[in-house]
Amino acid sequence: MQLIPLVPRLGAALLLCGFALVLWPSLFIFVTVSAVGFAIGLAVLYTVLDKREALRVCWIVATALLFGYDGGSLATYLNADSSRDFAIMVKDRPIELISLTLALVNITSGLVLIAGHFERSVAPAVVETTRDSWFSFIVVCFGLALIAAAYVAGDLGYMGIQTDTAGRISVLGAAAGLAEGPLAGIAGYMAARGRNKTVALAYVLIVALVALAAVPIGRRPIVLIMLVAALGFALGGGLKKLSLAQKIAGIVGGGAFAYVASSYFFALRLANWELGNDASFGSQLWLGLEFMLSPTLQERFSALFYDNVRERTFMLGYLADLAEAVGRSGPLYGEALVYYVRLAIPSVLDPAKDQILAYQMVEALVHPKLGLPVIDQANTLLTDGITDFGIFGAVIYPFAAVGLLRAMLWAIQKVTSPITLMFGTFAVLHLAFKPEVTLDEYFVLLRNLAIFIPVMWLAETLMSPVSGKPSDSNLTMIARR
Repeated sequence: MQLIPLVPRLGAALLLCGFALVLWPSLFIFVTVSAVGFAIGLAVLYTVLDKREALRVCWIVATALLFGYDGGSLATYLNADSSRDFAIMVKDRPIELISLTLALVNITSGLVLIAGHFERSVAPAVVETTRDSWFSFIVVCFGLALIAAAYVAGDLGYMGIQTDTAGRISVLGAAAGLAEGPLAGIAGYMAARGRNKTVALAYVLIVALVALAAVPIGRRPIVLIMLVAALGFALGGGLKKLSLAQKIAGIVGGGAFAYVASSYFFALRLANWELGNDASFGSQLWLGLEFMLSPTLQERFSALFYDNVRERTFMLGYLADLAEAVGRSGPLYGEALVYYVRLAIPSVLDPAKDQILAYQMVEALVHPKLGLPVIDQANTLLTDGITDFGIFGAVIYPFAAVGLLRAMLWAIQKVTSPITLMFGTFAVLHLAFKPEVTLDEYFVLLRNLAIFIPVMWLAETLMSPVSGKPSDSNLTMIARR
């Protein structure tokens, strides 16, 4: 079955689903469309992993939106005990409002999928120019050391990169945050390309360590790290070497790890609530482990974890609230965009940046102007777009994000150093896979790669005499150390 030509047709099916929600807003249609959208997201994800020609930014961004909104809505309904319980879980928002909002998601995602038909795959540049090398092993080991140092220094911790009292982040924290996704992708690729089992297992261990490092950051980062590693493995030709039984075992094993790791992240959240923000990260880790393993705390932990999962999957609710608020007061005409751009500008270039950092989150800037309470919410490209320019912005912002990511990839692919090229490519793809993301992450990635790629290219170029294809014995010696 030809999967790639099928994807634009799935996009057209999403358009029909969106129109159905507009014409017949009801709970049955809402749940049916959510299930269809989630299934299409799974089909596109499988296509992206299975076919190198399908590795297109449009399709990845659309998949992320479908998982976040359609998948989250379906999960909320399945976790509800009844229709009334579902209404309570979505905070009694009118079915007409959430139906129209889901229609916006599906129509936008469908258009992005259709646009992907005209986009070229980013895989050939990686596959054709990347070779096994000493430098790849040096990069992943250095990256792991960087992440470990950031945790020890307190620049990484619960919920990711830590900020100081003024809202600034350290260089070490920014570098460690940038490295996680690309390290998983490189290690996954090299695990597939390893010419003996020892080398392959060494890179598999590196993937596991990067995934473990993501556990304190959040549930979605854990899944994203595993997803980027799987993408790297697929690009390296690893999936084609596996039997169906091995693929199923990998999915089951990955799902089990994701569940346990997500549970432990929630345990860390409880530990943070119990100990307060001033507690050491080590204390939070131990109390989180106690929440999971102590017989006296397990019942409380299980109940809270179940309630949290039930409540946090409905990302659509915030987008619906924004759509309703913007309909009343009008959009902000780019104020959120300016806020995100200024967040990405280094403080030395923006003397008044303290005024921006004082908001701490975009909700503090935009919610008072839209008449919404100032609380942390699930931001995406669609929420940023609808905040700035209404429904038009919600449709345009995903395309603008795709354009920015493609521009980054175009610039990165001008680099001839293979591992540097692969690092930058996986950094971009890691961001594209994020369902819950704000525009400042796009601008920050652009800024960080503009600094990081030249340094990495210089290092790889200087080490080129020893970064050719090493012998199996040399790689084995490295892996055993």
